[in-house]
Amino acid sequence: MGRALAFVGTMSSVGKSLLAALACRYFSRRGLRVVPFKAQNMSLNALATEEGEMAWAQAYQALAAGRRPSVRMNPLLLKPLAERRAEIIFLGKPEGILPAGEFRAFRRRYRERVFAVFEELLHENDLVIIEGAGGLAELNLLEGDIANYELLRTYGIPYVLVGEIDRGGIFAQIWGTYELVPELKAQSLGFVVNKFRGDPALFEEGLRLLEERTGRPALGLLPYLSDHFLEEDSASLRLSDQSFRTEGLRVAVLAYPYLANFLDLDPLRYEEGVELLFTRNPRVVAEAHLVILPGSRNVGQSLAWIRENGLDEVLGRIAERGVILGLCGGFQILGRRLIDPEGLEFGGELPGLGLLPHETIFRSPKRSGPLTDHPPFPFWKEALSGFEIRYGRSYLGGNEVVSVFKERIMGTYLHGIFFEDRFREAFLNYVRRKAGLPEKPSRPYRERVGAVLDRALGLPAFAGLFKRLAELV
Repeated sequence: MGRALAFVGTMSSVGKSLLAALACRYFSRRGLRVVPFKAQNMSLNALATEEGEMAWAQAYQALAAGRRPSVRMNPLLLKPLAERRAEIIFLGKPEGILPAGEFRAFRRRYRERVFAVFEELLHENDLVIIEGAGGLAELNLLEGDIANYELLRTYGIPYVLVGEIDRGGIFAQIWGTYELVPELKAQSLGFVVNKFRGDPALFEEGLRLLEERTGRPALGLLPYLSDHFLEEDSASLRLSDQSFRTEGLRVAVLAYPYLANFLDLDPLRYEEGVELLFTRNPRVVAEAHLVILPGSRNVGQSLAWIRENGLDEVLGRIAERGVILGLCGGFQILGRRLIDPEGLEFGGELPGLGLLPHETIFRSPKRSGPLTDHPPFPFWKEALSGFEIRYGRSYLGGNEVVSVFKERIMGTYLHGIFFEDRFREAFLNYVRRKAGLPEKPSRPYRERVGAVLDRALGLPAFAGLFKRLAELV
């Protein structure tokens, strides 16, 4: 049977996902068969494999480990639908809706099923790298906390406690977590302070004080990485109210409620001469050469928000001189009409923005998995592959369609298309031509991701952390 190592946080967005990815890469390169695992994830960033849906973060971690993503790496995925309701995805397949007030009972129901998957991975691999969820010391949620407390306690898993100094309160984060769950303290290999800016010597006393108060060793003071990825929670996105600064291509992404699958756009962040901003500000949107309407898990509320903020008028003006792209839910919003007779997302019928001529009907069963289409885009004449996650079916002229193009506006159900380097280059150069900007080649995205991970592992603080962990695990 293999071993396990967990990275658990003092709170959300402390960098657990990235540290788990780095651990997957580090230990796999030492010749171990490594697999990532997150028992329960609440995220609207999902990837669809042939098995079904899983969180993007575990897919990245799998690739970092040289493994093919599998739904067993994230057996339980919750996708928020509306306030206090979420869709339940188990081993890639929908298993109903989790209503308000049933969270505790829900976790009890899934505990043994999730733990059985974890045990399978332990038997099949040398090392399972676990990413916790949220904070370890959520006292009101400890009973049934299958992603952190219950998993660590049941299997006696050693863990690294991850705190984040960038938002402050690091002493309360780390010392407080150990004090609130003292029964797990002995299992902790130590703690790391993540996202530190400045001279490490300035926090030497801070690390010493934390070691004295907690009785656990400081495993690392990790620098803030400006170019890392894996911000899987939309709450972690940096929304911009500021004007674009680049003289190159300006890309605005509408950060509407129930924004989903925004990691589809991650490859655009690394393009030379491209500035990508997630924004809710109509003025910033109006400055863009390209506006992207990303996925949404509740297109009704996303569409209402667009209208309430006057962005429907802004998009109408953009359509006359810029380029608009809708992905999945964004594609549905751009159409003429949305009909949801089963109440799968919003219930009833809504007028879309009417910038594209199709209509969408929501119906069961959900479609999730690989998908290939021949989109009618003027800059692309080949088949294009990605994946789909949707209840919506769109129709144009009585025929079901996956992609639609009209003048400067286009939409598609294909997720993941920007990970195709040739398509991304053709698309961006099409937008550049429309904006009167010079064309540019695109760099391979997967090489960029690997370079980011390798550069982090080459930094003394990260190298020291994983060398020490290799001695302890």
